[in-house]
Amino acid sequence: MMSADMGEIGCVTVYTCRGKDRILSEGGSQSWRIDMSRASKRKYLVCVQNRNETWGQATAPHQTAFLIAKISEIAKSEEKGATDRSIIKISEFAEINVADAWDGNRNPVAYKHLRDFGIHTLEDLENLSWTRLGSRGNFEKIETREMPGDDYKAAELSGDPIVSLPASVTSELSIDEAKRGLAKKFGVSAEQIEITIRG
Repeated sequence: MMSADMGEIGCVTVYTCRGKDRILSEGGSQSWRIDMSRASKRKYLVCVQNRNETWGQATAPHQTAFLIAKISEIAKSEEKGATDRSIIKISEFAEINVADAWDGNRNPVAYKHLRDFGIHTLEDLENLSWTRLGSRGNFEKIETREMPGDDYKAAELSGDPIVSLPASVTSELSIDEAKRGLAKKFGVSAEQIEITIRG
């Protein structure tokens, strides 16, 4: 079997509240505000579990990469209330289990490489248990409804977004309280949060 180097193969990585069954039922991962042209150049999607919210029927431990999939297309999301978001549709998938796979980035969409998830060669990739979407029976259809979306930060693809808090909130919070709240929101430690006050 070939052992071609796969280390430089790029993938779209998403930090998602949705669990495996929900993603498969919906035919892919949504609802993202992404650069569709940039994401469509990647052949693979890797899903990392975000348990900071409870609405997505999470199935894996927090910050664990649990699913790799072959991207079939990037399309506009059909989910209610998500007209400005996209779905990363998939054709095949395999389960993986890579702990501590999220680096605390506030942007829930990242562009990584397969090597970041232990896939270094073509043999590594082929040895995964791949399944065509829908070939294991029909998953119960989950009714779509308006949701906050996984892109809770609505972050840009590049740059370090600035978090703005309303004046009514900042006047009531200490810096430490604001750091703790932001850390909980983005799944990082309070020590990783930096707040800059410009006068």
